[in-house]
Amino acid sequence: MNKIVSVLLASFAVIPAFAQEEKAWSLDDCIAYARENNISVKQAQLSALSSEVDVTQSKAALFPTLSFSTSQQLGFQKVESQDVATNTTGAKNPTYTGSYGINANVTLFNGGANWRTVKSSRLSHEADVLNAEKTANSIEQQIIRAYYQILYAHEAVATNEEIVKVAEKELTRTQELLKVGKGSKVDVAQMESQYQQNQYSLVNARNTEAADILALKQLLQLGTSDDFAIDYATYGTSDVMELIPSVEDAQAQALANLPDVKAAEVNVQVAEMQAKIAAGSYYPTLSLNGSVTTSNGNTYSGDFTQQVKDHLHETIGLSLSVPIWDGYKTKASVSKARYNVANAELNLADTRLQLNNTIADLHLDIQSAQSRYQSAVTSEAAARESFELMEGRFNVGLESIIDLLTEKNKYLQAKQETLQSKYTALLNLRLLDFYTGKQ
Repeated sequence: MNKIVSVLLASFAVIPAFAQEEKAWSLDDCIAYARENNISVKQAQLSALSSEVDVTQSKAALFPTLSFSTSQQLGFQKVESQDVATNTTGAKNPTYTGSYGINANVTLFNGGANWRTVKSSRLSHEADVLNAEKTANSIEQQIIRAYYQILYAHEAVATNEEIVKVAEKELTRTQELLKVGKGSKVDVAQMESQYQQNQYSLVNARNTEAADILALKQLLQLGTSDDFAIDYATYGTSDVMELIPSVEDAQAQALANLPDVKAAEVNVQVAEMQAKIAAGSYYPTLSLNGSVTTSNGNTYSGDFTQQVKDHLHETIGLSLSVPIWDGYKTKASVSKARYNVANAELNLADTRLQLNNTIADLHLDIQSAQSRYQSAVTSEAAARESFELMEGRFNVGLESIIDLLTEKNKYLQAKQETLQSKYTALLNLRLLDFYTGKQ
């Protein structure tokens, strides 16, 4: 818990450390910043701190209560007058009384509700700590997805820039052929149209990257005026084709690593403890109480100290309360508590099932993306070679512009498939590492 306190204190700085430095943000930078500064994460951590206070309070309830009380009263008492000359039949004299008391009370037995409440509050605090980690993990997953989307968009921009350069070269070549009488205006027009389409695709790719960067910036909850640049990581075939554990091993690692299942298990224990607390109302409550009281006043003889000593009164006693009929309240509370236990057990089973399904889906997606990537790389190489051959034949007038554009579009589609399968595999590999605790 001291770790949570220190994290919160550090995160409440006016200017975050990352914002003070003009640097390119890596994925790890983004994750670290979000874990320290995200509002939802902070709120979850504060909830955990609040539940820690509940633990302290429940422990204190095991000890006796001690209170001091006092009351001061001023009154008037009617007395007969002895002065006949004044013809007064009566007069009122002021009276003053003060009382003082110290009272103590401790519950000796209440069906085990007191110490079970301590256990329940400890478990609830543990669940809140785990929920805070779940919140941070959820933010981390969103950042991972957003970051790899940016990497994909960035490489798509590079691909489109390459295509535009090729289109520009083709357009220039076609215009030159027209000048020497080996081409036609139709060929130039078609090549001009293709060039403009490629330019349009490039603009869209750049806009997509800018939008993805803005989405990540908003996810990090940075200000619109804050400087923000991406540290673009590069990945090769070895990264894409990384070996992965079996589904069963990955599921076992995820179940042991993530706080989701642990939190669900603790919630079952909390529900069971609450059911026992509710059942404690069937038992008698035995309390020990004691008090020391005294008083003083102007109707007593002696000074203040003497009066307090003379009127000192000590008591000690036991109080027993036996439930007989409470209008079905206890039985209803116990029934609801048992339903809550059953519901918590179902939530635990569902959490395990959902986590296992997520791992299975990731595992399948990785294998599929890796297979598609291997095929796409081979297809891209073949498409590039075919396009370059077609381009050479077109330059010497052996192929039409339609055939050239057809091969070019095949090459472009092959590059896009390689790019898509590459980052699908990379994203899911990183997510699998996250679930299994490798990252």
